[in-house]
Amino acid sequence: MTIEEYADILNVDLIIRRYCNQDNRYMAKIENAEVMQDGCLIGMYGNGKTAFDAINDYVKQIRGKRIAIDSYTPKRGEFDVPKNLTGV
Repeated sequence: MTIEEYADILNVDLIIRRYCNQDNRYMAKIENAEVMQDGCLIGMYGNGKTAFDAINDYVKQIRGKRIAIDSYTPKRGEFDVPKNLTGV
């Protein structure tokens, strides 16, 4: 399953940003998602020289983990990220 398909299933947005003031670095992450690890919520995001690199970096970081979306709201949801999740 690709990250785009996974985001569609969860009905969330995959955010990609380019930071022109940081050597045109790209960042990618699922909007309002945090990784649940060792009893903590950890904000993770992918980095790269291109949008594709950032997405693929993010996929490597969250693959096989549990994420929480909208953690501090009544809409909070917890989801397992597939171990076979792929990037672009």
